[in-house]
Amino acid sequence: MNQALGAVKRRPRLMDWLVAVMPFFLFGRVHEIFPWLAPVRPLFLFVIVITLATLLNRGLTKPRLALFWHSMTFKWFAFLLAIMFLSIVMSVYRSASLYKFKEFCVYFGIILVVLNCQVNRRADLTYCLVGIVLSAFVLEVGCYISPIYVEHTRVAANLSYDPNDTALFFIMILALILPSAKHIRVFYRWCLYLFTVMGVGVIILTQSRGGLVAGSVTLSIWGLSKGVKGIARLCLLGFLGLAIVLAVIPSERLERFNSIFNLEDDYNVTAKGGRLDIWENGLVLFMENPILGTGLGTFRVAEGSVNGGSAWRKAHNTYLEIAVELGLPGLIAFLGMIFSAYKLAKPADESDWLGQGMRLSLVSFLAGGMFLSWGYHIVLYFVLTIAMIRERVLAMETPRPAEVPVRDVPVSKETPVLSEGAPLAGRRRYTMRKPK
Repeated sequence: MNQALGAVKRRPRLMDWLVAVMPFFLFGRVHEIFPWLAPVRPLFLFVIVITLATLLNRGLTKPRLALFWHSMTFKWFAFLLAIMFLSIVMSVYRSASLYKFKEFCVYFGIILVVLNCQVNRRADLTYCLVGIVLSAFVLEVGCYISPIYVEHTRVAANLSYDPNDTALFFIMILALILPSAKHIRVFYRWCLYLFTVMGVGVIILTQSRGGLVAGSVTLSIWGLSKGVKGIARLCLLGFLGLAIVLAVIPSERLERFNSIFNLEDDYNVTAKGGRLDIWENGLVLFMENPILGTGLGTFRVAEGSVNGGSAWRKAHNTYLEIAVELGLPGLIAFLGMIFSAYKLAKPADESDWLGQGMRLSLVSFLAGGMFLSWGYHIVLYFVLTIAMIRERVLAMETPRPAEVPVRDVPVSKETPVLSEGAPLAGRRRYTMRKPK
């Protein structure tokens, strides 16, 4: 299975180039680090162009859209989408639920339809993956050259991603792409190593404790999957990375990480309005509305009503956010979608690096989602889109079992004519044996 970056044998088409550019706008939102592009509205223009290209390539025809149902993860997503729509009607609190639903459908729908139109074989996913790496690389360079500071010292990638979002963004991308290192040319491999080192530096600059936990869990899962050699390599990389961080990063940039080992002094544990307080209020809301939830996008309003209206705060926990807003059925659909993508991303062989990367990336989300409100985040659903399209391609490439041909024997409808005096078949008689 040749899925290496750059392993494209056919000549690229216009749709391929547009898919390679798509992550810059819809995934990394690179245009936000260039304020002078704002009057041009590049995102709006790109959406128009890629929508027209999809229409011209018959991406919205019924047979093409029917290909989605070859993916089990897409079926779980359709179930989740139905629950989201129902939650708008049954919403308990007044909020912009309908607007959030439309925005979610537009963003995710564009990505899903465009990739479904462009990808006909596994190698076609290369264009999207290359676009993801390049957009993340531009964000990395921006974090070093012209960083966006939050709370004076924490670095954010752009205006849409705060430091915590930035950390999980790079962890998921690194987990998705790094397994390809053994399957690409030497030059691209060293570029990938440079990209990884820069990405780890950005994660440290964000000072995200949730990102540190997600990265540690991802590395641990990767090391354990490699056996004894993997564990030894993980320990070596851990000590080496820690030494480099302590030598290069100023100590004041690392003070925030110390609170992981001193939870009794962390405001998230002790102060009112910390994450433990938010999670307790969230559990109260879930117990009050366990079936239908409070409604799509209403967590901040609902949590504000529980704490007396002092503040409207995010959930800071993906699973609690989904459970409160969409109820238990929504949580089941959400987790079913995640675990379906993980299960079906099982690598076909050792060269199937994309399957390995998909699993590591989803593990990163499962760990980081404990500390971030990423229930409807574009990064998660971009990765899930790749999983859905990969499932669809694999399902269509799998040969069906050969059918045994059945010979048709003509049956005469005429009644046979017997000649006079022809013997008729006598009736056979059976007699019971007498017992001895």
